[in-house]
Amino acid sequence: MAGLIANDGRATSSLYRGVAPNIQCLLSLRVLDEQGAGYTSDVIRAILWILTNQKQAEVDIINLSLGHPIFEPAAQDPLVQAVEAAVRAGIVVVVSAGNYGVDRDTGTEGYAGITSPGNAPSAITVGALDTLLTDSRDDDVVARYSSRGPTWYDAYAKPDIVAPGSAIVATTSIDGSILLENPHLEVETIWFKGLPHVRLSGTSMATAVTTGVVAHMIHAHARSTNQQGRLTPNAIKALLHYSALPMLGMDPLTQGAGGLNGDGAVRLAASIDSTVDPGMWWLAVPGGESSAISGQDYMWSQRIIWGDRLVWGDRLIWGNDYNDSVVWGDRLIWGNRLVWGDRLIWGNLDDDGISGMIGVQ
Repeated sequence: MAGLIANDGRATSSLYRGVAPNIQCLLSLRVLDEQGAGYTSDVIRAILWILTNQKQAEVDIINLSLGHPIFEPAAQDPLVQAVEAAVRAGIVVVVSAGNYGVDRDTGTEGYAGITSPGNAPSAITVGALDTLLTDSRDDDVVARYSSRGPTWYDAYAKPDIVAPGSAIVATTSIDGSILLENPHLEVETIWFKGLPHVRLSGTSMATAVTTGVVAHMIHAHARSTNQQGRLTPNAIKALLHYSALPMLGMDPLTQGAGGLNGDGAVRLAASIDSTVDPGMWWLAVPGGESSAISGQDYMWSQRIIWGDRLVWGDRLIWGNDYNDSVVWGDRLIWGNRLVWGDRLIWGNLDDDGISGMIGVQ
């Protein structure tokens, strides 16, 4: 994740450079063991440490490429509440949606697989996009494994966006478990000065890619306001939604607002003057409505998904029962109602029998 966010790419002549290689400081708090598993309390403790030391550490973004099954409503979930506390403190929290989009036994795609804290209302919850390793956005699809919404108990429309997460190459530790136990994932390193690189897929990778874009947004906005302005976490999420590139044939519970658009998000962040008085016009210069990628113009989504409303304009360590809470196919049974296809009827649904530890996604 650190490599995807901030690797300077010198070992590969920038071939596998991170999204934001000029980040001044990357702080890693270990909450998982060598097998990629851990306890929710450790993650909460890490977030609380950040809040306690926020001024000294100067933390702008928290990347949480991990998750566990949703056990309770968001308002009662301690991990969600820790995330919400971080957002209230002005920290952008980027979270993976989970990798429960497809039943591994049957191959059936399913809904309601979002993991916690991806159900945190203020978090930027990221699903995985498969770019098919091309520059064009025309052939982009949401990865089948990427968890779809809605969230359990609260029926929040998640994920917020989807970002490149399939077959992503980044650096790894030469003596880490990922490389030692999965040598087939290693990318040929003869030209990389001996620094090991692995190719992985998952919403964790998509989350790290999004974190890098958010870092660029914060920097672009600070530069445009001469370090006087600051975008709130919810403003950053809204800009990511608005500038996202929607994909045809995919519903909002699958793709959120659409595919991550770094160009549009950064341009919008730089166009906003957050130093103006309340009630005044934010946009200092026009932000645009499209982005040119690989020689083609793509229209932005110009919509925001918030809670349960649409505003238009690797390895997993889980308990064995979690798949029972994912609704497979295109039918959602929510409360005592039946939802078919792209018609969403929100309600309440009780959940039982879910167990598991937190793990990397």
